[in-house]
Amino acid sequence: MSQEIEVLSAQDTLLEGMLFVRITYILTTMMRAPIVAACFFLLALSSFVQYALSSPKVLDFTVYADGTAHVFYQTDVDPQSPDYTLTLYGNSVGNLVVEDENGTLLSSKVNNNLMVIETLGASTIKVDYDTPDLVSKSGKTWAFHVNSLVDYSVLLPKNTVIVGMSITPLNMQVVDDQSLIALPAGSADISYVFGVLGTSQTATLAIQKAHDFISTVNLQGIKTPMASAKLEEANSAFNQGKYADAEALANTAKNLALQEQQTANIPKNPSDNTIPILIAGGIAAVGAAVFLTIKKSKTRLVTVAELPKSNYVPPDKETIFRLKPELRQEDKEIIIFISEKGGRVYESELRKKFLLPRTTTWRAVKRLEREGIVEIEKVDQQNLIKLRKIQEEEQE
Repeated sequence: MSQEIEVLSAQDTLLEGMLFVRITYILTTMMRAPIVAACFFLLALSSFVQYALSSPKVLDFTVYADGTAHVFYQTDVDPQSPDYTLTLYGNSVGNLVVEDENGTLLSSKVNNNLMVIETLGASTIKVDYDTPDLVSKSGKTWAFHVNSLVDYSVLLPKNTVIVGMSITPLNMQVVDDQSLIALPAGSADISYVFGVLGTSQTATLAIQKAHDFISTVNLQGIKTPMASAKLEEANSAFNQGKYADAEALANTAKNLALQEQQTANIPKNPSDNTIPILIAGGIAAVGAAVFLTIKKSKTRLVTVAELPKSNYVPPDKETIFRLKPELRQEDKEIIIFISEKGGRVYESELRKKFLLPRTTTWRAVKRLEREGIVEIEKVDQQNLIKLRKIQEEEQE
């Protein structure tokens, strides 16, 4: 076998122990590393932004006397995303309305407690619906239960007395004889009963409960001047035989004691005299913000601009009243409201306007339908109530 000898030039000769590495490969790798890191950073940032956009900004629950709860949910969404998945509170959903920031109705599909919404470029979505799954009843005691990832508010029905609460509220006040409670994120149970006003027995019980609660708060070293003054008013009303007023004042005294207890539990700096003023102002501001949010959510109506166009001309309400003089006062108020809204409203609008339970609203609508005053149409799974023209010959 012959051996071939290859002679290397001096420039190709490597020193002993030297490893040859291409400089171009090192430079390419060094340039790619920051790009890869930037991609990972942008990916993480997009996930954070998506989570921030999908977190609800407003979550309100309105509980009706029949145990139905109305849920209002508002959140910001990514306009570039074609759809948005929302977890509903409760499996049974009724009177569902989904809108964007301009009041345009959006399409959605519900499967159990999951809803997929077609955003159509929307940056904000607003969801209204009713569910009976959040309220239960045992004897005379009703219980509201919810588990939320964000802070929320609960508006209880009129003439209810809270008998138990599993969590300390952020704020609590009475608005139009209804308890408005602001609660932190997490699981909460609220037990309440419907009070029977006007009897000596119920007034005595309410005064005793308020007195016991105020005494408990005072034993903690917390002064309750507003609650004590209100309790004195309750005792004075009771002595005058005004049992309904006495019971209402006693319930107010208990709520005031709870508020004074919460205010006292906020950490204070004794050396700074401005802190109590700031705390009081903060509590008032939070209360006002919650109230305005609830008020705004109650007056938010479904637009009729998305309804199929027609030559419909609403009848004159005065003509209806002339031809139907036997109408109830509550029926007249409903007719006036529908007339002011152009003769057509959704059933959910009536419930929000008059704060009526679903069954009560439906009975009133069916009563007007039997009288020939309104007609009911189905539009996007909603009951559309429309004033109907009454011909003179129908009354002959």
